[in-house]
Amino acid sequence: MNTLTPDQIPEKWGDIAAAYGEAFETLTSQFADEVISRLSPKTGETVLDVAAGTGSFSLRAAKLGADVLATDFAEGMVEHIQQRIDGALIHNIRTQVMDGQALDVVDASYDMSVSIVGLIFFPDIDKGFAELKRVLKPGGRCAVVCWDHPENFDMMRLLKQSIATAVPDFEMPVQTPVWARMVGEDALKEKFQQAGFNEVGITTIDGLLTLDSVEDFWSVFISSSPPMSALFSSLGEENTERVGREFVRLATDDHKNKVVTLASKACVGIAYA
Repeated sequence: MNTLTPDQIPEKWGDIAAAYGEAFETLTSQFADEVISRLSPKTGETVLDVAAGTGSFSLRAAKLGADVLATDFAEGMVEHIQQRIDGALIHNIRTQVMDGQALDVVDASYDMSVSIVGLIFFPDIDKGFAELKRVLKPGGRCAVVCWDHPENFDMMRLLKQSIATAVPDFEMPVQTPVWARMVGEDALKEKFQQAGFNEVGITTIDGLLTLDSVEDFWSVFISSSPPMSALFSSLGEENTERVGREFVRLATDDHKNKVVTLASKACVGIAYA
């Protein structure tokens, strides 16, 4: 039996739900907007959001009138979404803790199924795709967003450079990150096709994370995901502070006299059941 990594354990995500939203909501919401524009959810349509995270897509779809079920395997994430729903007084959206590899949803019951940078963490990605298709009505539409290749991710480039400079003796993990098992247009298209989807279309889009304060971003970034929490725990408090100072320096040097923006690329796949 394969050992789960920190980002495949529900409690690890539940513990950092608020920090994840604070660090990455402005980025992931761009992908949610792209999916909204392509799927065009309408009043009365049913939408299933799998591994919904902080609920960026779910809230947008519900505001357009769709009946939304936002699911995540982490109870803490689901509680975070529910708090946002309650605050926004939206009544056509509900939440449920659910494993995206074995959805507690009947066959052919949804008009849309979506997973935005969520399914990429599943222990069994193929099961995730199979479930997204199983729950769709005939002709239903699906969207999955994954990252493009890691070299197109400013945040990770800066982090690696910062660690190498500030703590040169530290050995970075050599294994492929869980989220990088499926990257790029070809890999995403292949997964859709293997699951039996039709009319698969993939587009790579740019995402920009704009930072009002690099220091403030760093303060939440170090605990914004299970892998980051594990990494900085291994580094220790003193080394983490060193890396943080270097990260701030590199980011601001790259954007002298300009607003700091960290670029990334994501692949948006749309397909039909």
